Amino acid sequence: MDLRVTKLDPRAVIPEYKTSLAACFDLTVIEDAIVPAHQQVLLRTGLGFGIPKEHAMLIFSRSSTFMKFGVILANGVGMIDSDYSGETDEIFLAVLNPGMDDVKIQAGSRVAQAMIIERPTMRFVEGPAEDINRGSFGTTGGHGAPGV
Repeated sequence: MDLRVTKLDPRAVIPEYKTSLAACFDLTVIEDAIVPAHQQVLLRTGLGFGIPKEHAMLIFSRSSTFMKFGVILANGVGMIDSDYSGETDEIFLAVLNPGMDDVKIQAGSRVAQAMIIERPTMRFVEGPAEDINRGSFGTTGGHGAPGV
């Protein structure tokens, strides 16, 4: 399956899978950025994507991102819908610095990775709850919320 990638900035790096069995492709930052302690910053990729209909893009931190850069994705996992594909719809990476010191991210750094997934359209049907009560947070390990 083809995935249209548009360079919205000439410095953008077209992603590639780094191994033949990789599930994700890396997203590269195109500008140096300072992420102040306890703050979040949007990092530019300079890329737009033509995600096929009935698909979506998930964006994750790379496994080495926190150890190398001291930042995490501010939203945990990013979700890009297939209709975010206009000529100014650039993919940004929202990163958070939970540390005590400012962090510098250099242009060319691979901070995040993305994958394309199928997105089925569900039909919502109202109905009664099932006759199963599972409890609350952590109940399968015997650590349910108090009073539940």
